[in-house]
Amino acid sequence: MVYRLLGRTVSMALIAPLVVYFYITGGRQRRASLEWLRRAREHGADTGEINHLTGLKHALAFAGGALDRFSAWLGDIGPEQVDGLDDPEFAAARADPRGAVVVSAHLGVPEVMRAIATLEDRRGVSVLAHSANAARFADLMARMAPRSAVRIIEVSDLGLGAAMILSSALENGDWAVILADRVAPGGKSPSVWVPFLGEDAPFPIGPFVLASALKCPIYSLYAVRRQGRYRVQFKKFSDRLDFPRKTREAAVKASISRFAAELEQQALANPFQWFNFYDFWRL
Repeated sequence: MVYRLLGRTVSMALIAPLVVYFYITGGRQRRASLEWLRRAREHGADTGEINHLTGLKHALAFAGGALDRFSAWLGDIGPEQVDGLDDPEFAAARADPRGAVVVSAHLGVPEVMRAIATLEDRRGVSVLAHSANAARFADLMARMAPRSAVRIIEVSDLGLGAAMILSSALENGDWAVILADRVAPGGKSPSVWVPFLGEDAPFPIGPFVLASALKCPIYSLYAVRRQGRYRVQFKKFSDRLDFPRKTREAAVKASISRFAAELEQQALANPFQWFNFYDFWRL
């Protein structure tokens, strides 16, 4: 409510002391943030000198991103605030009547899909979430934004059950959005280790196996905040993923390696907007 009444700038000023407090007291998250920024700088990212001011900048960017995500879910970020919706690849995706899986990451504000869902074609969007709080958040959003074309689906894994849930939605031309850069809590979901910024890191298999099972196109989406606006990069990843039984493991790993390479490029271009405050290279 404060965000809607007073705007983003005032809201950031109000929560800044809390961000500073949690930065000081959250040793594990602080160390992970600084380590990420050091690694990004070593690979050419424009981070400036790595110190606690840099780390605090990352924490404040995360807080601002949280406000933006909430605003996006409420529908306060409209298509007129999003750049890239007129790009040819996005236009081609909108013109395709088939449903699709859209893979994204904990980078920037992927929730601007809410704005995309308000475009004229009224394409439905389902967001798959592992969080135990997903059901409560979905209920909150249903009350605060009852006309939203986006729905949140809580799933324990991205296997057959998720495919059954999404099958009818994709038949109607909907898009299913999955954050594909993080193994589910506990590290129990199937994953594969692929190169990411100079070292192998675990990525979940589920989003790609699910897209293969649904026999649908798969796109990648990256949305970051730049100078008060949001920039979307939306591109086709594959018209259809096929993982033959004999070469399944290698084919899955090749697809995930492609995604990791895309994410690496995006994260280095926007190092303060990649929000993983833990040791990404360890389960």
